[in-house]
Amino acid sequence: MKACFLSILLFAVVNVTLAQSADEKAVWARVEALNDAVFGTKDEATIRELVSTKLTYGHSAGNIEDQQTMIQNASKSKAVYNNKSTERLGLFFVDKTAIVRYIFRATSVENGNEAPLNISLLQVWAKEKNKWKLVARQAVRVSPK
Repeated sequence: MKACFLSILLFAVVNVTLAQSADEKAVWARVEALNDAVFGTKDEATIRELVSTKLTYGHSAGNIEDQQTMIQNASKSKAVYNNKSTERLGLFFVDKTAIVRYIFRATSVENGNEAPLNISLLQVWAKEKNKWKLVARQAVRVSPK
């Protein structure tokens, strides 16, 4: 009886761990897809598919954008980002919400001017119709590496 109980308990723990790993992979994939769309392709349709209609998007300079403004600004930006890198700091779940922290670094080139970009990001992702959507994002400047 004891062995049966331990087997069931082990099975439950393994299933929960695997489910979390799948969700973690899915969220990180969405984070990377959004970074690629915002800092690379600037594809409006991709950005729209990744962010919630309830989005609040905070920049390191302090300005806050809603979904429409963020999509418009990101897809129309003339900045080119080179030498992009991401340093994953953490991801955890609260119910059906994922909290993500990472550092993004790149070199921004706009109108011939080159500038380093070093930001730490806090993102909140929630499941909407079985897809992870960005609900909130706040960036803060960090020191260069």
